Amino acid sequence: MMRRILLAGLLVLFGLFIVLPLAMVAIEGLGNRWFGSALLPASWTLRWFRYAAETANLEAVLLNTAYIALLATFFTLVVALPAAWALARRHVAFKAGLVALVLLPRMIPEITFALGVARIFYNFDLTNTYAGIALAHVILAAPFAVLVLIATFEGMDQRLLEAGRVCGCGPLALARRVILPLAMPGIIAAALFSFLASYNDFVLTLLVYGPDTVTLPVQTYLSIGNGYMSVAGAISVILLAPSLLFLLLLLRMVRPEALLGGMKGA
Repeated sequence: MMRRILLAGLLVLFGLFIVLPLAMVAIEGLGNRWFGSALLPASWTLRWFRYAAETANLEAVLLNTAYIALLATFFTLVVALPAAWALARRHVAFKAGLVALVLLPRMIPEITFALGVARIFYNFDLTNTYAGIALAHVILAAPFAVLVLIATFEGMDQRLLEAGRVCGCGPLALARRVILPLAMPGIIAAALFSFLASYNDFVLTLLVYGPDTVTLPVQTYLSIGNGYMSVAGAISVILLAPSLLFLLLLLRMVRPEALLGGMKGA
């Protein structure tokens, strides 16, 4: 009995540790006259969202963020699909080393990698461009996508692929009629991870953005720097919405205990 109570208490504490910071952000964006050590604001308002729209050009910033994230997702899948297939289904020399190389950008401080990326992008005039920022985000999104897709491709039943070949499918027909339908849940999961990695990125974006390519995370930082904490809170709420929506979508598609490729019904 005591063990169950202790476990329940630890789970509650862990839940609060995750949820409370998000709740504080939401209250900051929706609260009015929240000063000092007051537990809650004196009143509630939506005016910070209106101020964000007026002072931060929020519509353009939101469109920038979504467009860059979609581009980054496309670029990531173009790279990750063949790479994951080769690593999962082919005998590749130094496979462990190649996987480690793919994961390297997520294993080191992002600012360290971002400084090098920024220098390269300055030389090739890729800063302040949608394609340039999206390409930079591929570095951060690819590790998630490759891991998900490797697990997805490794989980395919070889007998189904052989049956497709027996039925006369060439490489392209096999990919279109057998591999893609089987891999589609994993591809969608990889796309969602890639979109969120780009949508939420701040450090790398900060070093390669320009006046025409401000994103929501960067605008949040600029609002804080200008002293508009409540406006920054409102923008943060907008940042949170897609992440929570995509999380719910992922949980409907993928078992939490088998998120890296284990699909429901597999």
